[in-house]
Amino acid sequence: TKGKIEPSLAESWENSEDGLIYTFYLKEGVKFHDGVELTAEDVKFTYEQILDPKNESPYRSHFELIEKIEIIDKYIVKFVLSDPFPIFLTKLAYREIVPKHILEGQELRNTAFNYSPIGTGPFKFSSWDRDTDQIELVANEDYFEGRPYLDKIIVKIYPEGYGLWPAFMREEVDFIMFIDHEDYKVIEKDPALRGYKIPWDKYCAIAYNIEDPVLRDKEVRRAIAQSINRKEIIEAVFPGGIESIGPFHPETEGFNREVKLLEYDPMKAKIDLMHRGWIDEDNDGILEKNGRELEIKMLVDERSDLYKKMALIIRQQLAEVGIKIVVQLYKDEEELTKEYLNEKKPQAWLRFYNGSSNHPYEAVGSWYSLSSEFGKIWNYKNDEVDRLFELCRVSIDKNKKLESYRAIHKMVYEDQPACFLFFPVSYHAISSKLKNTDEYFSIDMPVYTMKNWYISEN
Repeated sequence: TKGKIEPSLAESWENSEDGLIYTFYLKEGVKFHDGVELTAEDVKFTYEQILDPKNESPYRSHFELIEKIEIIDKYIVKFVLSDPFPIFLTKLAYREIVPKHILEGQELRNTAFNYSPIGTGPFKFSSWDRDTDQIELVANEDYFEGRPYLDKIIVKIYPEGYGLWPAFMREEVDFIMFIDHEDYKVIEKDPALRGYKIPWDKYCAIAYNIEDPVLRDKEVRRAIAQSINRKEIIEAVFPGGIESIGPFHPETEGFNREVKLLEYDPMKAKIDLMHRGWIDEDNDGILEKNGRELEIKMLVDERSDLYKKMALIIRQQLAEVGIKIVVQLYKDEEELTKEYLNEKKPQAWLRFYNGSSNHPYEAVGSWYSLSSEFGKIWNYKNDEVDRLFELCRVSIDKNKKLESYRAIHKMVYEDQPACFLFFPVSYHAISSKLKNTDEYFSIDMPVYTMKNWYISEN
């Protein structure tokens, strides 16, 4: 919770100095919801299923460095990695252990288990009413950390969110996630309600194809950054968000506070572009150089009103300095891959990217040229960034790694391989009758942290 790895099914763990071996000591007496005890066999089985290509797990890439999993005894399991992976524990923390005695030999994508799951958590699956779109969870009387205070959790599904806010205000719902900023302002004024403003660990950016004839010039990329009014975009689409100074969230350990934001300054941007040879030669409002217009085609997800709204604002802002943005909409992943991400690479792509506040390694991994999206698709390569990333991966010296993260932050922001826009925040609301929620609130694992909540009718 709160970005820290805490014991749960494991009583403790240890890892080797070279970062290749992780040994976990499981708690004894932990039971699945059907009463069968969890053992090292279940842990090994779970990750073998994630790694099995036929199961098509979306988390397989997170664990591909696992070379083997060894059962030492009933309550001790060892993971051996082929290479160091500094965020291995973080990736493990987000995955649940499934019961081998139920799922062994089954086709996981089509098993009835998916509609009546069994775990080890504080609440047990009770029912799913498909007619009312309602799921019921009940307290696990045998939960290994003690029975939760709440007897029952009812999850109500509101397609597209329609009717959710009125239901909350009528007290038909006690807890809602991802509400509008305007609704959040209502909550702030009502003592019967409590709101939570949670920063995201992803940032919005326009990624560039560094080999593009226009965008290979770093000074052009930096001028674009100073032509965009991030505050206007934030206010329009994600009120409360913060301007991003590169890929590192300000709460990340590796954030370099000496890196300064490229402030919105369209006049300076236009002068800098003129110095690079970009001039409006025919007075049509678009800058040209050697007969070529300063035009950038930008990929945008057609399914997202949020992206389309941002794209329109960005297009208008850049037009004011003479940069022409052509919005290219794609309707789904198939079209995206077929038309843009194979041989014909796009110039630019507006979307969210990982800038984890939990661990700086997740942020810097995006800029490693040999494996990252920015290296493979966007042709970004900085030899010093690569060298320092490798150092972060294998070094056990925390101070040296922090220095390297901060150096990478500075270099990446200086290079501007993407136009870094903002880190958004999300808003959530809860009835004040629910107590102990300030200390135990999570948008990543909400039901898990509900084990500590209780109700006060007063």
